[in-house]
Amino acid sequence: DGAHALNEVLIRMYGWAPATGTPSFFGTKPPKLISVEVAPGVFKKVPWGRFSLPNITGYVQTSVSTKAGRYVFSIAASIKRVDEETVRKLFAEVRDYLKTGSIYQGKAIKIRFRDDNGKTLEMPEPKFMDTSKISRDMLIYAEDVQKSVETNLFTPIERVHDCLANGIPVKRGVLLGGTYGTGKTMAATVASKLAVDAGVTYVYIPRADELADAIEFAKQYQSPACVIFCEDIDRVTAGERSVKMDDILNILDGIDTKGANILVVLTTNDLNSINPAMLRPGRLDAVIDVTPPDAKAAEKLLRLYGGDTISPDTDLTAAGKELDGQIPAIIAEVVKRAKLAQLRLQPAGEKVSLISQEALVEASKTMAAQVRVLKERSKPAEPAPALDTVMGNIVGNMLDERLKPITDAIEEVRESVVG
Repeated sequence: DGAHALNEVLIRMYGWAPATGTPSFFGTKPPKLISVEVAPGVFKKVPWGRFSLPNITGYVQTSVSTKAGRYVFSIAASIKRVDEETVRKLFAEVRDYLKTGSIYQGKAIKIRFRDDNGKTLEMPEPKFMDTSKISRDMLIYAEDVQKSVETNLFTPIERVHDCLANGIPVKRGVLLGGTYGTGKTMAATVASKLAVDAGVTYVYIPRADELADAIEFAKQYQSPACVIFCEDIDRVTAGERSVKMDDILNILDGIDTKGANILVVLTTNDLNSINPAMLRPGRLDAVIDVTPPDAKAAEKLLRLYGGDTISPDTDLTAAGKELDGQIPAIIAEVVKRAKLAQLRLQPAGEKVSLISQEALVEASKTMAAQVRVLKERSKPAEPAPALDTVMGNIVGNMLDERLKPITDAIEEVRESVVG
């Protein structure tokens, strides 16, 4: 980011020849150029390392240093006093450029701060996320879930300036919980699109142990706000309290982020596994249980996946009832199965242009039955009774049989005495 800003400022000051080589034992050494991604799939060559400037004796040196635990761009110069004002102006313009012209400002990026062993990376490299093909229409939930996602996640992003104007804190913590496949990641994906459209920076980190690094990184992009998305937070917040969990809780408490325009979005596949300390108000502003689609949502998903092959006039009520509570992936499979059913219902050689209500209901019923069978098969088997229990039952039954004549005789005597 810093190298790109320097390149842009040099072009502004010197034209299309921003840097010249530095003298060396083997003659003038040309400046090193590195390739920097400035947008999804778009790269620029920018100078890096040591190089000289036109009409200035000495050199400029770019490098990386650390500040408050994060890596920052560093630029220094070794020049004569007569050129100091020119070089100081260069430094100031680079700093000003980065305030508004950062290549990551208002973009969606994925970044790793640590390797898989938790060791800090020498040079984290942000990767741009392409949000151009993401559509809000891809997101369909049950009505109550939809409203909760819209209010607690999408509105602070889309209406960030209105939030600030109304004194509504942009600093928020949102936890999306629910079983696999219900659309938690899809909500975060749509959020990345909305963020870019609103000029809000979006940072995706794949590991929960990098959350502190991401918070520190996000502080650079609080104008107007920054969104951090991290999946599977239960990896560090499930079970008993630990040092690692306390670190996450302190981050969410906002010890050093109060007043920051940072929205942290987390996911979990098991809300029940999250330590209650994590769910305390103040750490998380919203906990959303992303349940599987209900019947109405299932109908909408059928139309989404079916596209033009499902007529707007086709009644999907019966199919929706069959698919109530099924995850979107299963509903997508129903559409594929319905096309096969429709193929069976129409003459050979005829292309499937529209899927009938009959084919959709058939596919929905057979899929629902298949899911029920799979659920039954996946239930844990009844534990086998212990050996002593089995033996006790056998012996008890044998004694009951042996003693039956005696107990019958006693019963007869008791009845005659009573009589």
